[in-house]
Parts: sequence; C-alpha cells; structure tokens
Amino acid sequence: MLKQTIKNSSFLVIFICLWLVGTNLLWPDTIYAREEEEYVVKAAFILNFAKLTKWPEAAFEDSPGTIDTCLVGEDAVLAMAFSSIDGKQVGDRTVRVRFVPTAGDCLGCEILFVSNAIDRSTLLRFLTAVNDRPVLIIGETPDFVRIGGIINFITHHGKLHFEINPQEVERHGLKISSSLMSLATIVEND
Repeated sequence: MLKQTIKNSSFLVIFICLWLVGTNLLWPDTIYAREEEEYVVKAAFILNFAKLTKWPEAAFEDSPGTIDTCLVGEDAVLAMAFSSIDGKQVGDRTVRVRFVPTAGDCLGCEILFVSNAIDRSTLLRFLTAVNDRPVLIIGETPDFVRIGGIINFITHHGKLHFEINPQEVERHGLKISSSLMSLATIVEND
C-alpha cells in the first residue's frame, strides 16, 4: 500500500511539473495574443476617433489624401494590430499607418499614438515635437492627458475606457464631436 501511495505521489509530482513546464512554454504566446487583441481594439477606437474629429484644412497640406497615423513604441505586436486600420477610409481620406522612431519624424502626422513602451523623457520629446500643432495625440500612460496628450486609454474593471482633455483639444486646434466627448472621462489641466 505504501509503495502504491509513493508511486501515485511520484506520478502526481511528475504530472504537475510537466504541466507547469507546458504552461510556461505556452504562456508568452497567450500574453502576446492578448496584447495584440488589445491593440487591435485600440486601433479600432482610434479609427473611430478619427471619424469623430475635425482638423483644420491646413493640417492636410503635406498629405491631402491621407490621415497619417504615426506610432511611437515600435514592436511587432503594435505593427500587426494597427495594420487592421491601415488603408481604411475616414471621409475622403485614407488612413496611412507608419512608425516614427524619433520626435523629429512626426511632422506630417495627423494622429500620434504613443504606446506605454517608451520612457517618460522620450514621451515628453514627442509631445514637445507636436506642441500646438493640429495632431490628435493618443496614449496609454497614466497622466498622459495631464502632460499634453489629448486622449488616453485606461482600463477600469477589466474594460477599456478613455479620457479626453478638452483644453488640449482646443490648444491643438481640433474639434471632437460631442458624442465622443460624452463617452469619455473628461480630464482638465490643473
């Protein structure tokens, strides 16, 4: 009886170890897929934000037929997720998604999405580069809309929400529809 119990216990320990190894091998893929799904949802939100935002006509002088959506924080997940909106139409303009590796490269962007993968000093350089220009600046970092961003994604009780700073909207010369504003948490500068 004791031999059988030891044998069963050994089998259980081996089974648990194999299960843990298998789970750890699969876990990064699960996280990667979940992160990609989250960015696909954020990309769809951004497409809708673009549909509900008006830019001054002068914003499109460099690219009259496109809405350049620039991404900061290059990685494979971001690229794959945002490819879902590349080429989509917003009115008579086509969304063109591209990465911008440095703050100087964001000239000509109508939308700037800054992922939380970058450090604060880099974030501030990008915000300074589009300061007072008609750019819809979207991020996913705590206090993003308090330091110069316009829209910030937040997660509340496991659901994706967003904040808007109307003072930044005005400062950048944009107009956001009241229907979009009514869905957001409004955050104003202190």
